Amino acid sequence: MSIPFKSLVFPYDLTPVPPGTLETVKNILRSGTVRLHVFHVMGIYEETPMGYPLPPEYSAEMEKVAGQEVKNLADMFRVDGTEISAGVYRGSVDKTIIDVALFQKADAILLLSHGKGILGRILLGSASNSVLHHSPLPVILLKTDDTRKDLLAGFSKDTPPLNIIDSFARNDASGQAL
Repeated sequence: MSIPFKSLVFPYDLTPVPPGTLETVKNILRSGTVRLHVFHVMGIYEETPMGYPLPPEYSAEMEKVAGQEVKNLADMFRVDGTEISAGVYRGSVDKTIIDVALFQKADAILLLSHGKGILGRILLGSASNSVLHHSPLPVILLKTDDTRKDLLAGFSKDTPPLNIIDSFARNDASGQAL
C-alpha cells in the first residue's frame, strides 16, 4: 500500500520517542515517503522560563543540545530511499510547526501526542491541538505506546459495533426487513 504523502515533517519536542512510535514512523516512510524533515521549535518558554530571559550562553547551549537531539532522532528514521533533514527553529511552537511544514512543501505533518489529558493541556497548552485545528495540511497524529494502550483499554475488541445496514439487507421471504 502506498500513501500519498511523499514529503513529511516531524516536529520533535525532545521527549523520548517510544520504540513502537519509531517503528510506526519507519513503516510510514517505507510506504513511499521520499523526504522527512525532523525539527524542534525553541518556543518562548524555553528561552524565558518563569518570565526571566536566559543568559546568551545558556541559549546557545540549549540550541546545541536541541540540534544534536534532533539529528539523533533523524538518524533513527533513516530508511532506504528517504531523504532525511533536520532543523531547529525559534518562534511560537504551533505557528512555527505549520510555517516549517509549508516552507518544506510537506504533504502532511506527523505529530506526536503524549496524551497529557485536559489538565495538562490547560496548564501546559497543547501545540498538537492547535496544529490539528489550524493546519491547512493533513496532520497524522501519532500516540505514544503507553497512551495507545490506555486508550485501547476503553474499547471492546470482542464485540463489534452493531451495523444497522446489515438489518436492512436481511429480508424474509415476503420482502419485509427482519
